[in-house]
Amino acid sequence: MILVHPDDVGPLSHARLVRDGALVAVERGTARAPDIPDSRGVRALAAVARVPAHTVLTGLAALWVHGWVPSPPATWHAVGARGLYRPAGCLVELHSGRTAALAARIGRLSVAEPARSCLDALRWEPADPALRVVGASLATGRLSAPALAAELAREARTGSGYARLVSLVDALRAAWPP
Repeated sequence: MILVHPDDVGPLSHARLVRDGALVAVERGTARAPDIPDSRGVRALAAVARVPAHTVLTGLAALWVHGWVPSPPATWHAVGARGLYRPAGCLVELHSGRTAALAARIGRLSVAEPARSCLDALRWEPADPALRVVGASLATGRLSAPALAAELAREARTGSGYARLVSLVDALRAAWPP
């Protein structure tokens, strides 16, 4: 068993095992043994139960899966086909857009590539954390300004949130020129 859920040992036991260090929290309600290293695969395995199968995880949650963010965000975003079905109890914000066609797979999870996830974070996440993460990625060289600009060039100018997206990308380009 790679991941341990509260249903496996009981909610109080799970909380106590995490508190005492016998388990390490991965994501809300999911933990791993301390001898299992944190990895993209473990994070994807924790995320797959939360993300509907017909969607692609994106934004800061996808960057968390990729290991670019140390902890998962409170709100997760996923992209699917227009008019997609929202399952009862869905724990992610669902959107439609180009990201649905640009997915990579990590195990059973469809997840956006980091540059695309950064662009979607700027579009749908609160501006402060999104700018902080994308700006840090540009500053450390994990993300290049041309890669971010290339993702922006794929966007329809009439799409939802395009003006906000251009404004935030322009602000980032001004701070970290190529």
